[in-house]
Amino acid sequence: MAGTIEERLAELAGSEAPAVTRFDAGEGLRGGWAVLPSAFNPPTRAHLRLLDLAQGVVGVTGGAALLTTRNVAKGVEGASLEDRIGMLLAARESRSGLAVLGANQARIVDQAAGLRDAWPEASFDFVLGYDTLIRLFDEQYYDGPMEVVLDPFFERHRVIAANRGEVTPGAMREWVAEQASRYADRIITMALDEEHGRISSSEIRARIEAGEGSDDLPEGVADYIRERGLYKGA
Repeated sequence: MAGTIEERLAELAGSEAPAVTRFDAGEGLRGGWAVLPSAFNPPTRAHLRLLDLAQGVVGVTGGAALLTTRNVAKGVEGASLEDRIGMLLAARESRSGLAVLGANQARIVDQAAGLRDAWPEASFDFVLGYDTLIRLFDEQYYDGPMEVVLDPFFERHRVIAANRGEVTPGAMREWVAEQASRYADRIITMALDEEHGRISSSEIRARIEAGEGSDDLPEGVADYIRERGLYKGA
């Protein structure tokens, strides 16, 4: 898929079938990849830390940030999708192994289908925060029984789940045992340290709007935001 970032995002958004494209200059994906789907509004040090932790899981050899043109829980506010890809590419300047991807599907199960079609020689595990893990098992996002969709998903993919905020790793494991026991052997829990667990994209946006800086932005992202005047007067 050739063209500018804006053109490629528009092409993704205009496709009804699940589709994924890669925005960095890397080659096709092979091997095991940990994929972090997020709004990246903006990308934070916590996002990168999650991918770092996930790459310590057996079978994972690379990390990918996946921006979606649609979201099951919220619309597009703050930075444009084009600028969010731009910020991820800015973060990648100091992390050459990071794959920057875009998808046109809101649900993780549909993102997975797009990834498999785009790179059949790779395998994909999904890195989720606690709130996103809960949404994965929310019946309102499925037309019929969840198991009909989730059974084939978990046959092909694992979920690497991390605690966020006040949720402890123990509480997250208890939730999995109680609410997702059918797939517990395919859900890997990991602990995100307190420093990164407190980081919030919305708080960063609020600080920038108030004219303050933030130490929670990856190298390169702060410069991108400042140069383009993002989040000012939001």
